[in-house]
Amino acid sequence: MTNLPEVLVFSDLDDSLFKTLRKFPESEKQELTIAARAAGGKDSYMNRKQASVLKWLDVSRCVPVTARGTEAYSRVAIPFAGPAAVVANGAVILDRDGSINSTWATQVRATLAATQSLIQELPDILQQLADNNTMDIRTWAVMEPSCGAVYAVAKSNSHSDGSGLNTLLEQFKSHISQSAEHVQAAWQYHINGNNLSIMPGGINKAEAVSYLITQWQTDADFVSIGVGDSTSDLAFMRLCDLWLTPTQSQLDQCFSPTTKT
Repeated sequence: MTNLPEVLVFSDLDDSLFKTLRKFPESEKQELTIAARAAGGKDSYMNRKQASVLKWLDVSRCVPVTARGTEAYSRVAIPFAGPAAVVANGAVILDRDGSINSTWATQVRATLAATQSLIQELPDILQQLADNNTMDIRTWAVMEPSCGAVYAVAKSNSHSDGSGLNTLLEQFKSHISQSAEHVQAAWQYHINGNNLSIMPGGINKAEAVSYLITQWQTDADFVSIGVGDSTSDLAFMRLCDLWLTPTQSQLDQCFSPTTKT
C-alpha cells in the first residue's frame, strides 16, 4: 500500500460523525447537512460542529469503521476518500476503490464457517424470547455477499432508548447456555441505545483495524487517530496513537467521574 497520508483517522460513523434527526435539539434542525440516507426514511445528519470536525479530520485520510453493512454503507453521503473502509462490524474491508479486500474476506469466511447456521438462528431465538415476554422487537441477521451471515441485531419497536434490551440479552444468554454449539460460538454482545448486536467470536472492528495497521506499517510511518462513541469502539480506538470521543457518548459516560454530593 502506497500513498498513505501522514495521519490516518479510523472513525466510527453513526453517533460519532453523524446521527438521526430525533437526536438533535429543535434549535439545530434547520442547519443540518445530510450524511446518510436510510431505507426506512430515518436519514442521518451532521450539525455545524460535526461538519467542522469532519472537515478538520479530512475525508481523504479517514478510514470509516462501522457496523453498517456494505449496502447501508453505500448510502452514506459523505465522500470518504481514504485508503479503505471497515464495514459490517469488521467482517468486510473495502479497498480504496470500493472493492472487497479478498485477503481479509478469505480470513473472515474461515472464521465464520462454523457459525453460519447459528447466526441465522439468532433472529428467531431473540424473537421467540421477546414474544414470550410480550416485548415488541424487530430483529434480523446481517448478511454480506463476501462472507454470508455476519451478526444479528435486535431493536425495540416500542422504546427508542432500547428499554428492555438488557433483559432480552440476559434471557438470551440463559437460553443458549444450554446449547454446546452456541457456547462454542463465543458470542460477543453489545448494547448501545436501541441496538443489541450479537456477533461470533473473532469478528469485530478491532480485528479488522489491527489487520490494516499491520499491513500499512510495512509501507509507511503514520500517526493513527481513533474516533468512536460506544464501548464496542474502544478496542479499535486503543490500537491507535490517539483517540477521540464525543461528549455525552456512551464511551464518555464510562470515563466520566462520579459526582459526589
